[in-house]
Amino acid sequence: MHEIAPGFSLFQDDLEHVRRKLAPVWPALRGAHLFLTGATGFFGIWLLESLIWANRAERLDLTITALSRAPERFLDTRAQHLRAYPELRFVAGECADFELPKRPCTHILHAASESNVDALADWPQRHLDAAIDGTRRIVDMAARHRCKSVLVTTSGAVYLPSESRDGTRFVEGPAGIADYIAERHVYGQSKRLIEVMTAVAANRHGFDALIARCFAFVGPYLPLEQNYVIGNLLRDALAGRELVVTGDGTPLRSYLHAADLVVWLLTILVRGRSGVPYNVGGDEAVSIAQLAHRVAAVVGLPADMVTIKQASVPGAAPSAYLPALGRIRQELGVRVDIPLDDAIRRTLAWHRERMNTK
Repeated sequence: MHEIAPGFSLFQDDLEHVRRKLAPVWPALRGAHLFLTGATGFFGIWLLESLIWANRAERLDLTITALSRAPERFLDTRAQHLRAYPELRFVAGECADFELPKRPCTHILHAASESNVDALADWPQRHLDAAIDGTRRIVDMAARHRCKSVLVTTSGAVYLPSESRDGTRFVEGPAGIADYIAERHVYGQSKRLIEVMTAVAANRHGFDALIARCFAFVGPYLPLEQNYVIGNLLRDALAGRELVVTGDGTPLRSYLHAADLVVWLLTILVRGRSGVPYNVGGDEAVSIAQLAHRVAAVVGLPADMVTIKQASVPGAAPSAYLPALGRIRQELGVRVDIPLDDAIRRTLAWHRERMNTK
């Protein structure tokens, strides 16, 4: 049975999983000062708690500085338990204008991203500005502090095509402003730009530019109400409601549990090759329809509680958002240790635990 670790908000099993799997990595981080952006998001909370847990268990003498727009609000409303750890410090501000820590940082994990939860019309401009100005500030800090490395978490969205081919020739692709400002286009292109900016600065200033192209994930703290298919399915399963797939259920996805995600990210930070992007994601491809049935089976709902709204087109190739994992496996030796069904089970158990303690 999974239990919340005393003084933390995640399961002790998950924190121990990260600590054990990263045994070869911890010596390289002993005495390090890590700076983390996106510290209050899904990636950020997992990184913070995993690093603090390992710091205590392995006696690493880490210092962690976390950037947040409103750290006091975050600590008061979501993470009061984190006040107990003196190795964790917060800096208030945006990525583009925060005050640099006085003590030089040895490693930077740039995991911030401007989300579009409210579907606001100005999101494309805000997202692009945050990507450019925030990354410029981060690489400037890396240069001033003579950092060893900067890890940027980008996205599999960089692979989504902005142009098309007609045989061997390129055709123009976008057919107007609406295509250029579409969320998929802006998000993917801005993530690619972050990679380029970091690599250019690394070449000039001598730090390592590490790149993690992140795909789809599951685990505690993944938002259940936002535009994440697996999150929405888990939300409805927890409520005992029908699991509804609004499309035809054929798109293919793979999911990596957040504990494995942390293992992979910190392995890239310490052992990755500078300027080389690594895909980060699950290895088991499932259709959205299959995913809905897998969630239903784990939670104990009958198969007829899954509804696929649209019929699939016979012979049509399904869309796919799947990472090739050959490079990261061969070079860094990581693997998926938490299978999909277990990942779903752990996430459901965590949410049930949280609901029972409220």
